[in-house]
Order: sequence, then C-alpha cells, then structure tokens
Amino acid sequence: MDELEKTNHYARVDQDLELVAAFGLRYLRYGIPFHRVNPRPDHYDWQFPDQALGALRRLGITPIVDLMHFGVPDDLQTFQNPQVVSRFTAYVRAFAERYPWVRYYTVVNEPLITATFSGRFGYWNEQRRDERSFVRALLTAARSVVLGRRAIEALRPDALFLQSDSCEYYHPVHPRAIEQAEFLNDLRFAAFELFMGRRLGASVAEYLLRNGASRDELGWFELHGDDSRLIAGNDYYAACEKEVLPDGSLRKAGERLGYYHLARQYQERLGVPIMQMETNGAEGDSVEWLTRQWTDTLRLLQEGVPIRGFTWYGFINHVDWNTCLREANGHEDQLGLVDLQRRPTPTWAAYQAIIDSMRPAVRELPLAA
Repeated sequence: MDELEKTNHYARVDQDLELVAAFGLRYLRYGIPFHRVNPRPDHYDWQFPDQALGALRRLGITPIVDLMHFGVPDDLQTFQNPQVVSRFTAYVRAFAERYPWVRYYTVVNEPLITATFSGRFGYWNEQRRDERSFVRALLTAARSVVLGRRAIEALRPDALFLQSDSCEYYHPVHPRAIEQAEFLNDLRFAAFELFMGRRLGASVAEYLLRNGASRDELGWFELHGDDSRLIAGNDYYAACEKEVLPDGSLRKAGERLGYYHLARQYQERLGVPIMQMETNGAEGDSVEWLTRQWTDTLRLLQEGVPIRGFTWYGFINHVDWNTCLREANGHEDQLGLVDLQRRPTPTWAAYQAIIDSMRPAVRELPLAA
C-alpha cells in the first residue's frame, strides 16, 4: 500500500507543498518512495522526486529526506532478502548524486518498527511471526543505515543524519513479567546501537546470536557504525508504551511515563542530540495530544536537553493506518493538519499557534548535531 497514492499526493504534490509553505514550515520530513524510484535493478525513475524536491527548493523549504519508509521494491519482496542492502545502497548513491544540495537525511525510517511489523507481528513485507525473521529484518535495516550513510557521505561529507525509531517503554504488571520487560527495555535501543557502532548489552547480543546473527556480523557493526553528525529521532505515540503480562504478551499501556521522561532515557543512553520526529494522537484527541507532546518538548528544551525539533505526523490525513495498512478500506484517519480535500483540520490551528509562538525565537540557522 502506497500512502502517497492513497492520499493523492502524487497528483497534487505542488499544491500540497505550497500549503506547507503557506503554513510557515521551514523544514519538512519528506519520504522518497524507494519502490517507485528504483522499481528494478539499475533502473531509476526520477520524475516524482524531481518534481517534489524542485518544488521544495523553489518554496524555500529544507527537506529532511527519508529514503526507505518500511517498503522495498516488489522484486526484493522482504527484508530477509540479502540483496536488499546492496540494492538500497546503490539507490542511495544515485539519489545523492542527483540531488547534491540535500544535506539532511533519515536513511531508513524506524528500523526497529520495520523489523517488528514485518518479522514479528506479520503485518508487512515478509508477514512472518518468529524471532529469527525479526532479527534478520533488524540486521538488514540497520546495515542499510550504515552503508546508505557511507554512500551519502562520499558525496556530501557534511551531511547530517536524523535517524528515527520508535520511542518505547515496557511496564511489567506482574512479578513474572519483570525479566521480560527489562529485556524489551534493552532491545528497544538495539537498532540505534547497531548502526551507531555501540557494543550491545549482553542479553540483547545473546538474543540476536541465538536467533540467527553471527558474531562476525555483530562485530561488523561495531567496526563500521557511526554516531557522529547524528540526531536520534524519537517517534512517540500512545501505543509506544506497553504493559508486559505474566505470560510475556503485551497490551497497550497508553501514555504513562510520557515523552518527557522517555526522551531523557533515550538521550542519556545514546549520548547524542535527540529530536521528536513523529507523533500524533487518537482520532478526536489530536489537539489535546499535540498540546501535551509540545509541552513535553518545550520542557526538555528549556531544561537544556539537546533536542533539535518537533514533528507532527503527518501533514495530510492518513488512509488505512487504523489497521496499520493491513486492510485497504479507504478509511481516512483524522490525524493530519489537512484532510484529504486539503481543508484545515482542528489540529491545523493548534499547530499554527505553536509555530507563531516560536517564531521570534527561531534563528535562521541549519540544524546542528
């Protein structure tokens, strides 16, 4: 399922980006569809990114380019395919050659969620539900970050990488759930620590080795991962906090610790600047959710935590995210700043008020790690 097609963005790209400009945004997270640009090996169709990135440049909006957002071209099919990494790296290199003026990148969006939803929950791509599939998908996504980043840096040495992943916490609700919750609260950092070249905790390393990783493979990440010029993006939703039950199963906990506390955990663990890179609330709750998340972000900023920005996802209402894209029902999820007819939603005014309140404090400087 292609959300850009479902929302009719391909046909309305110029109009949509003019709306973004009118809103007063200077930076925009923007996804380039890997499957559409590189539908088969050594073939590239640049028509859409030429149009979209050209419009952003003309409108004075700096893109934070997202090069892989969950999906891969049809011929690759899944993250179990060892050819994904080399194919993706070639695509990234071709992109950086064509758009040398782009500086800000999310190489792979949410590697942990990509692996979880594809290899553990059975929702996307490989549609598997086993630990070995999850681990292989995680390693494929993390390796794609490392080698994709290298391809970009070869052409743009000053590139800045805003790498996003789910901002999670697991709450044990029974003594028998404590050990599992502690493990999951280590595993939530695994994608970051792999592509940053960090040594994994013992329990996570043992788990990966037990489920298909090799010691040489984990050692490769320690040698080649990089945490320089990196911002760790936190994607926080109500579903990010979960309760762990006595049998090890999970259920949604809702907002318990909240972004303020979890962001501190991620920043202290990873030791790099952070950014609130995605959030939205349940339908009917978006304005209240926005206010809470912005308040947490502002508190972190005021207290000196190195937080670089705040992002609402997305600008246009989503389609079929109520089923995590598992069903094509044409359901319009009321979570954007404009609806599918491009009319402002109630969240538009609340977000505009935030932008207006910050405008006097904004400096015309680039993001910095």
